[in-house]
Amino acid sequence: MKERATQTIDVAKRNHWLVDVALDQLTLGRAHLGLAQQVHGNAPVAPAQHLAQAADWLQRAVDGLRQAGDQPRLPHGLLARAAWARVAQQFDQAHRDLAEARAIAELGGMRLHLTDYHLESARLALALGETDKARVHCDAARQLINETGYHRRDGELAEIESQLKALGAE
Repeated sequence: MKERATQTIDVAKRNHWLVDVALDQLTLGRAHLGLAQQVHGNAPVAPAQHLAQAADWLQRAVDGLRQAGDQPRLPHGLLARAAWARVAQQFDQAHRDLAEARAIAELGGMRLHLTDYHLESARLALALGETDKARVHCDAARQLINETGYHRRDGELAEIESQLKALGAE
């Protein structure tokens, strides 16, 4: 994924395709975030380095989507950056990005983005030890998944529900 995004970002930059550049930056940010969350053992790049690279790419992606005026895709960037902020324990930033993503999604009737908002909000609430809030967001995500047929997120929902169950917050 990283290799492909790195290749296509050069083409997009040469052609001044702002949205494509931003989406490739988003892909790179998400890839580094995923690597930061993996157990590395003897890996040559430490999780902290991947986290820093994720922050840089995700900031560029959000800035690029804003510059391109791509409001429908901006929540993708904001939600990814909120996930980074949660992992990096930058909780105020996570709350800001989630609030903006939610506002855009509600205004535009973007129910799939709202589902993703609730899933990430549940993960953030769990990270903060706020199980009641996590349950509320989990329930809202489940309802939206069922209403919209967005079953691509079933695994994420099940993971959050499993964490809630383990905490006794069923």
